[in-house]
Amino acid sequence: MTTIVDNLVNEFAERRLTRRELVAALTAVFAAGTSKAVAQTSAAGQTAQVIQGQTLNHVSLAVTDVERSAEFYQKLLGLDVVSRPGNGGINLGLGSSFLGLYALPNPGSVNHFCIGVDGYDAARMSEALGQLGVESRISTNPLGRTSGGDQLYFNDPDGTPVQLSANGFQG
Repeated sequence: MTTIVDNLVNEFAERRLTRRELVAALTAVFAAGTSKAVAQTSAAGQTAQVIQGQTLNHVSLAVTDVERSAEFYQKLLGLDVVSRPGNGGINLGLGSSFLGLYALPNPGSVNHFCIGVDGYDAARMSEALGQLGVESRISTNPLGRTSGGDQLYFNDPDGTPVQLSANGFQG
């Protein structure tokens, strides 16, 4: 992976990549967590990628008491409840994004974060990630959401769970 990063930085330094192209390519490399040709860049500056992330859709926190945490964030930041999934969680709106609060075994930690993408298709994206050697999983459990279809997850190189969803998904 170091070689890919070095090559991308060199291409940027030589002005063969824009800053935006560099950031997109580095994001793809680190999200995939593999040294395969995830973000191969040609001299013309074309970056191959699987998915174009558009937004930070949400962050889900593990908490000991969902109602207490929701009240804390509502009072502190003026957030409103946008959805209540069947699993007992509460999602608090942040514009087109949200903060998810869930009673999970590791309170005080980020359970996962979600990147919003255009043209979301869990099966197609899972297959594309698999072709790059990135193992993903699709959750079909309706208790984990109040809207949307199947949910796609994979881990980053450090094991942090990452979810992909349609832009505007609110839980």
